[in-house]
Amino acid sequence: MNREIPGYYFDQEKKKYFKIEKTQTAPSSAAWSSDAVKRRKVEDKVQKSVQRRAYLTRNHIKRHFLAKDAVCSALLTREIGLSYVAECGRGRLEDGDLGAAAWADGLVAKGDVPFAPSFARQRYPNMPCFHVSGEDDKTGLGVAYATLDEETLVGSYIPTDKNDSIHFSREASSSSGRALAFRTEMVRCPQMSSIKYHRPSHKILLTSREPEHSCGLYLFSPLLSDPEDETRPHWLIGERNNYERLSVRHGLHDEWMVHSSTPAPPSSDLVCVLGTNNGLVQARSNETLSAIAPKVTSKGMKLPQDIFAQDFQEGNHNILLAGGRQPRLWITDLRAPEPQWSFSKHASSITHIKSVNPHQVLVSGLQSSMALYDTRFLSRNPRGTKPLLYFPEHHNEAHVHIGWDVAPELNVVAAAQDNGTRWNLSM
Repeated sequence: MNREIPGYYFDQEKKKYFKIEKTQTAPSSAAWSSDAVKRRKVEDKVQKSVQRRAYLTRNHIKRHFLAKDAVCSALLTREIGLSYVAECGRGRLEDGDLGAAAWADGLVAKGDVPFAPSFARQRYPNMPCFHVSGEDDKTGLGVAYATLDEETLVGSYIPTDKNDSIHFSREASSSSGRALAFRTEMVRCPQMSSIKYHRPSHKILLTSREPEHSCGLYLFSPLLSDPEDETRPHWLIGERNNYERLSVRHGLHDEWMVHSSTPAPPSSDLVCVLGTNNGLVQARSNETLSAIAPKVTSKGMKLPQDIFAQDFQEGNHNILLAGGRQPRLWITDLRAPEPQWSFSKHASSITHIKSVNPHQVLVSGLQSSMALYDTRFLSRNPRGTKPLLYFPEHHNEAHVHIGWDVAPELNVVAAAQDNGTRWNLSM
C-alpha cells in the first residue's frame, strides 16, 4: 500500500505520484484533475463496500450436511436428475468422481503381513521397498517380498480366509504357506532401491542405490512347485540358492546408482528399464545392458540425468516416459536408431510416473506437484505444458522415496503425504 501524500495521487499503472491539478486548468482526460481523483475515491469506496457485503453474505449460506459426503450427495444428484447443474463429475453424464469416491469410501482393513518378529520391529521402522503378487491360482496364496535392512530380501505368503482377510494358521504346516514364517532369499543387494517382477521371464528384479563402478541389476527366478501338488504354493519362496547380477561399464561414468526399475510389457524384447544417476539403461532378454542415449552427443544436447521414475506408454512398449531430478518430463521412441529425447517442463523434480492410457500420463514430484498431462501436446515452452488436471490436495514438499500408486481402471491414485497421511485422489 503506497502512502497518501496531500495534494498528490498515486497512479497504479505508471507507479508514480502526480500533483493534483484544478479541473479548470487540467486537460479534459487527465487522470490527475481534482474531479477525476474525487470520482475514483468514491468508486473505490463503493467497490470496497460491495466486496465487504459479499464477504459477509457468505457466512449466511449454510450447506446441507449431505454436501460433505461425496458419495451420498452424488447419488442424490443422480436420482433427482440434476446432471445439468451438478458439479463436474457428480452428474448423470459424468460419474468418474462418484465411482472413485465410492471405492475409496468402501476401503476396509484386511490385516497385515509382519516381516520381522514382534521384538525386532522397533529396529526396522521403515520399509524401503516391497512387492506384492497374487498369481497363485492353485492355492490362492499371495506372495510378498520386502527388505527391512536395505540388503536382505525377505518373503512371505499371504493366506486369506473366506472374508478375504489375512489369516495365518497356527495348525498349518510351514510348507503349506499358511503358517507365519519368515523366508529369506539367498541374495544380497546392498542399499536395495526397488523390487519388481517381470512376468514373461518369471524373474524378480532388484536394484541397488549403492555407488558402484558399474551399473548393476540383480535378478532371480523363484522356484515353482509341481502343478499337481495342491498342498504346496505355486511359488516356493526362500528355496532358490543362486542369483544373477548383470552389469555394464560406460566409459563416461565412474559411479553408478540405480534408483528404480520398470519391467517391460510382454510385447517388448526388454526385461526392464533402469533409472540411474547417469540416465536410463535398458536390460534386454539376452541379458545385456546398454544406455538409452546417443553414442555421440553434441555440445548443448539435453539428455535425461538422475532419473527417479520411468514407465512405458500404455499400449505401446516403444515409447518410454521418464522423469527425475531435473523438472522435466522426458519422452523417447526406442525404435529410433539413435535415441532422441524430447521433454516438457514440470513444476519440480519428478519422483513418480504412470501412463494411464495411450495419451495421458500422471506425474508426481516435489513441491506438491502432481498433474495429468496429454502426451500429444507436450511443449518445450518456458512456461511449461499446461496440465489437463492438477491435484491441489496433494502435499509432498521434499520426499523422493514416498508411497504412490495408480489404478487406471478405477481412475484413482493413492498417494502418501509428507505429514504421514494417505490420500485417495480421483483422476
